[in-house]
Amino acid sequence: MLFRLVSLVTALYLRLLGAHRRVLEMGPVRLVYYVMGPEDGEPWVLLHGLGSIAVTWSPVMRRLRRSCRMVVPEMSALGGTRCPDFGIGVAASGEILQKLMEREFGSRPVTLMGLSLGGWMAARFALANPQKISRLVLVDAGGYRDQDWDNIETLVRVNDMAGVDRLYKALFVRVPWVMRLSKATFLKAYTSKAVRNVLAGLSEADTFDDADLARLPMPTALIWAEHDGLFTAGTARAMAAAIPRSRLEILPHCGHAVHMECPGALAAAVQRFRLESSRTQPFLTGGRPWRAPSI
Repeated sequence: MLFRLVSLVTALYLRLLGAHRRVLEMGPVRLVYYVMGPEDGEPWVLLHGLGSIAVTWSPVMRRLRRSCRMVVPEMSALGGTRCPDFGIGVAASGEILQKLMEREFGSRPVTLMGLSLGGWMAARFALANPQKISRLVLVDAGGYRDQDWDNIETLVRVNDMAGVDRLYKALFVRVPWVMRLSKATFLKAYTSKAVRNVLAGLSEADTFDDADLARLPMPTALIWAEHDGLFTAGTARAMAAAIPRSRLEILPHCGHAVHMECPGALAAAVQRFRLESSRTQPFLTGGRPWRAPSI
């Protein structure tokens, strides 16, 4: 009942921002997603993280909506999507994302941006379908094989309020007021089948290493929180060193949930990457001149 209410509030809020709710039926999956921005705008797909929902991208969506056509899927039952395991894991995400992109953008290559688990999905999709991705934006992304996975698992396996407090220390330098008030909802999300089934389905085969990252041909931005307590800035530097056309930007005074704690800094970093990549490759914006809007 709680997550149904969250889904309804999300749909209403995004509707007020100008987004439209759509549904993609694909076998047993009924994917809820939102579309926002001009139809001829730059095609973007935004993937949220574990235990999260599409509306957490809203600060970034507001800043991109004038020039980008954004598609933002709900990757679990927490946001109203129906799927057999209540959540879409890394392995299952590829085919679903491909169908979604084809439906909304046809053959147009997209800029794919993902945060945390969404960044993990984005990297795996870009490796499997490089021709479909014009630019890749990895924000505090998971999936890099060479890191302390035992510590990461200890943090994300939340069972009680003490677990919430431990994870919050990894997510935030300064906990936003809305997250302070919603600890009980956060606990319900991280103890839900949507989160636990996704975690249970992850395997080493879903991860990637330096040799994999070296195969990414597209311009890639790595935007990372200085104080990310899940996937450290050291991990970001190792990934950036492995990706041929990478741009790394570390955002100071932020934790892992940078889109919630430092949304303005994140949006500005995204805009800098857009400007830089469009200067060198005008086709990324459809061949049209592009000027960074005010943040």
